[in-house]
Amino acid sequence: MFRSLLLSPLLGALLLGGTGQAGTVQQATSPTLSVGLQAGGTLSWVLFAIQRYGTDTQLGLKINSTTYASKDATRVALRSGAAQLVVDDFIEVNLLRQKGFGVRAIYPFSLLTGGVVVPASSPVHSVSDLRGQTLGATSLTDKTLLLLRAYTRAKAGFDVQNDAKVVAVSSPLMEQFMQKGEIQASIPLWHHGARMIGSGKYRELISSRELLRGLNLPQNVPQLYLIARNDADPAALKLFVKAVKLAEDRMKTDPAFWPAMLDANLYALPDRSQLPAVRAQWVAGLPKGWSARDLNATLLLTRKMIGVAGPEVVGIDRLDTRAFDTQLIP
Repeated sequence: MFRSLLLSPLLGALLLGGTGQAGTVQQATSPTLSVGLQAGGTLSWVLFAIQRYGTDTQLGLKINSTTYASKDATRVALRSGAAQLVVDDFIEVNLLRQKGFGVRAIYPFSLLTGGVVVPASSPVHSVSDLRGQTLGATSLTDKTLLLLRAYTRAKAGFDVQNDAKVVAVSSPLMEQFMQKGEIQASIPLWHHGARMIGSGKYRELISSRELLRGLNLPQNVPQLYLIARNDADPAALKLFVKAVKLAEDRMKTDPAFWPAMLDANLYALPDRSQLPAVRAQWVAGLPKGWSARDLNATLLLTRKMIGVAGPEVVGIDRLDTRAFDTQLIP
């Protein structure tokens, strides 16, 4: 059994915004924020853009950044206070609050994107063809996999978890395993999927948005958020969100930025001909705004995942809307 998700507290939580919990630090001459970056993560791309365009200087914001080797390391930094802000998903912010850490999600950073990828010549042409095949996923808790499970149960009469073989495969290795025929389909991270499809050797069987649409869920679902400590300077947080949005707008339209980002070793892309595909997929994953509707989309996705896999797999039995704050919209 698991507790049902309630939509009724949503608007109240948004109006309160969790600000009553937030402590403040003494205001410095320039608002200052310590940001934890995951090596290879796209927040490092945005911070590079902020510095490249001088957005932080224009806004009067001082950003101290530290790059960590893994997502787990950024989580430790956030818990300890070494970082005041990191990027993580909507499940993690709930788990941290359940453990007593004073954090909240202040703005969506990336939508749920990507999908199921197969070789271009594969006989798999629909999700129904996945029955009996071997599917590679980064983990059993991968959100696209959980959506795929819900979709096949609703549309094809089987659960891909039970009627296909799902194996754990590191995203960078999925292409290699498909070339060898050891897996017939995969759910790579969005940028690996974009590279694979961009090469012409692979095609997208179904996208995350098509899965969401087929399940009557909103298609623009925030997955990753800017997650901040409650004791971070609210003025610095608001300026940082504004800097992120300004930098992203420049990144979308500045073709010179992308090779410069690669030259700065912020992303490994041996075949630069795939850069346009990566750039296009990144743009497709940008949130359109931050409102009750966006949070409701995340809540509905959580409810669907729990209904398919159970709270033990998802990690929570309900989404706490008090973990999300809409008061820092630039």
